[in-house]
Amino acid sequence: MDGDLDGFDRQLGDRLKALRTRRGLSLADVASEIGISYQQLQKHEAGRNSLTIHRLLRIANALEVDPQTILEVLTSPDGQGELSRFLPLQRLGERHRLLKAYFALPEEIRSAFLNLIEGTADTGGLDAAAHARLGLLWSTSRHSGSSQHSNS
Repeated sequence: MDGDLDGFDRQLGDRLKALRTRRGLSLADVASEIGISYQQLQKHEAGRNSLTIHRLLRIANALEVDPQTILEVLTSPDGQGELSRFLPLQRLGERHRLLKAYFALPEEIRSAFLNLIEGTADTGGLDAAAHARLGLLWSTSRHSGSSQHSNS
């Protein structure tokens, strides 16, 4: 059993290091963000120390990725997790930023935006109806933005 855990810890450490370096972050940057020494993080990346779930979540947050992104390659038999097609977005933290911005929108705009995205995904591109939804979304967001500015 220990051999399996050691292998898992090494794979997990390799994954953490790859995600960290793709984001251009140093060991010290991430360690400081999550409140541990860079030496401790280095031990996690080398697979010498196991991670707690709590620490894994803190590292995922610091790297601006979903925790599943860290684990997905480790949990799929072929090394290509189901979410790997989204990895380029997650490498840059775009998924995290997109979700944060999306939930900051008023519900009416979120609903229009979601309908636009679903309609576009269903058709494989922007059809006439999607163009109309995009126009409505644009005019709604411009109207909301101007009323917010005038209230300030």
